[in-house]
Amino acid sequence: MLTDLFIYLAQGTVALTVFALPYRFFFSRLTYFQWNRFYLLGSALLSLLIPFGPMPDLLSPGEATEAVFGLNRVESSQSAGELLLTETTTPTGFSAIDLGAVLLILYGLGCLYKTARFFRNLSAIFNVIRTSRKIESGSYSSIYGQSRLPTFSFLNGIFLNFDDHSLTEEDRVQVLQHERLHVRHRHTLDLLLVEILGIVFWFNPVVPYFSRSIRLVHEYFVDSRMARSGKNVRTYGYLLLKLTLQQSPNSLVHSFSTKPIFLRIQMLTQTPSKPMQKLTFLLILPVLVLTTALCSFFQPAESRPGVLPPTGKPVHGTPIGRITWKGNTVYPTAELNKTLGVKPGDRYDKKDFNDHLFNRLGTDVASLYMDKGYLYFNIDVKENRVGARVNLELTVFEGHPATIGKVVVKGNKKVATNSILAAIPVQPGDLFNRSKLIKSQQILAEMGPFNPTKIGINPIPNQQTKTVDLEYVLVEN
Repeated sequence: MLTDLFIYLAQGTVALTVFALPYRFFFSRLTYFQWNRFYLLGSALLSLLIPFGPMPDLLSPGEATEAVFGLNRVESSQSAGELLLTETTTPTGFSAIDLGAVLLILYGLGCLYKTARFFRNLSAIFNVIRTSRKIESGSYSSIYGQSRLPTFSFLNGIFLNFDDHSLTEEDRVQVLQHERLHVRHRHTLDLLLVEILGIVFWFNPVVPYFSRSIRLVHEYFVDSRMARSGKNVRTYGYLLLKLTLQQSPNSLVHSFSTKPIFLRIQMLTQTPSKPMQKLTFLLILPVLVLTTALCSFFQPAESRPGVLPPTGKPVHGTPIGRITWKGNTVYPTAELNKTLGVKPGDRYDKKDFNDHLFNRLGTDVASLYMDKGYLYFNIDVKENRVGARVNLELTVFEGHPATIGKVVVKGNKKVATNSILAAIPVQPGDLFNRSKLIKSQQILAEMGPFNPTKIGINPIPNQQTKTVDLEYVLVEN
């Protein structure tokens, strides 16, 4: 889980950084403000979502390598106890756990701090809304009067500061028109998205640049619309200078006097970009390719196609993509999936998955076959890594049903063989049944005369006759 989180943050950080570079050096100089706005918003959204998409493998050529492991390959020398797959696990180092926990705590504290600031700003805005007096209500916006903050807009509300006596009536009209444009184009939603970006990637120095850039683009766009509506550019520039000292401390609102004023005046007087310069935005395509390629390097080695960890074990907790069965004729795929008890989307761990295929509880796939006589049943599992998911291909080798031949008891001196055979649910001529075999072992352990820890059952298969002899080896107390 920690690995997945840190990889997500690394991929998002890479995406933000790569997306910021073409904007800084190419797009920010253009006067296509709406295009720039959508580029910045798209960059923010993709940075949040791109880690969830499939990533190409650029570190190993060729097709994805499949890890294969098999279960229940019955040999003549195998005992019943050996039919159960056992696997040892290597404990995770405490130092790695401690480091991950420390980083997670630090990240969580940063998120909590940024979230607290976000809700504090929201609370301040709603306090202003509650104490403001509604002056006018329209289809696009509502106008309120207040004296706590400089004139600003938030969602569909415009909050005029009537205590600012430095503005003439004409200035107030221009300020109101300016804020109405912010409201009409829903600029507050952009700011909310950037705030969410700042919470998730609070540690990334590129996020403040995105925040400043989206605010500037909003102002550039509105300023240009004000100038195109017939406002005198010089007069409008003087108004910007007049309000330079007024700045709202709240990051969620649009204030007319948003700094830096110099850049706004410079862009206001800049010659509009030529139509051919729109071709500059074609850079977005190679930027997307580069971002995806770089993000692919921040996958765990085990989740890249063709790359398995040194132990051959998959990453704990990797989501399962698809589960495909092959070779099954005795049972339909639906019944096998039901018995397996694992579905796409579940977290994959090899040991846990093996337990669903083969365990002593009788709830496994192996028991489904072996309780019907399919002693020679086995299954191969192929792991195919695709992006951050693993597809599983299960190939079933059913073989043929086996019947029980001879049942031999060894090591019994105090208890007669006939008494033992009468007590166990296994008789010559029966179909091989794994559950009955385990049950007979339990019965012998509960009889008393025999050491329960040293009851051995050796199946001796005969492929030619399609039978299996059972040899019970007992040690008396």
